Amino acid sequence: MTRLRPAAHFVLMFAAAIVAGTVAPKPTHAEPEECRVPEELMQADLKLTHVSERLRAHQPVTIVAIGGASTIGAAAGQPDLAYPHRLQVALSKAFPNASFNVVNKGVPRQTAHQMLERFPTDVIAEDPVLVIWEAGISDAVRGTALDDFAASLQSGVDELKNRAIDTILVDMQFSRRTITLIDFDKYLKTLHRVGELNDIYVFPRFEMMRYWSEQNMFNFDEVSPDERAALAGRVYDCIGRKLAHVIKQAAE
Repeated sequence: MTRLRPAAHFVLMFAAAIVAGTVAPKPTHAEPEECRVPEELMQADLKLTHVSERLRAHQPVTIVAIGGASTIGAAAGQPDLAYPHRLQVALSKAFPNASFNVVNKGVPRQTAHQMLERFPTDVIAEDPVLVIWEAGISDAVRGTALDDFAASLQSGVDELKNRAIDTILVDMQFSRRTITLIDFDKYLKTLHRVGELNDIYVFPRFEMMRYWSEQNMFNFDEVSPDERAALAGRVYDCIGRKLAHVIKQAAE
């Protein structure tokens, strides 16, 4: 199965959004101490077959990141601070002889079904090798029927598979404050179940952010509004680095 082990059930936050030859990778550059997570969180059994093929052929790799406000980087205030751009920076360092283009297709407050409707113009039209799909936040906020949420995810996964495009799903964010307001748990379970059934890796953003919060590395609940954008930028940078690490391992 292409998911983290051990598996865990997750819950989410979006405090800011709700209130706001072969290409040989070189060793990963030292990451900030605040980005560190337990080793078991980075254990992933997945292969990105099409990304690997493109790298071996010395061809450019296009990645589309589709999602909501956290994909577009709304909380940080600048697109170059969003995690898709930070991912591109990290991949370019990890694979200095390869060409990566990470296309940011985040649109705030969209359900999985609304994102799916954008696939023809915002995903397929970009001719990606890999799609990173962050979904579930707006579905939980709006109370989308779980069967409809799962069906939208499955339809998107099927379309990407049929077009020989690698896929990574991204689960939700964590905040002690927000999980007391909205029940995200069943949507996270549904998203992970879709990943399991389709042998698709689900990036554990929730669990990482919970760890950072517990270790007082990043904590949206205890930061002033004036400091929130800078904090969000640091979180997005760490997420980009972690995604690059997973992609690097899977493409080797």
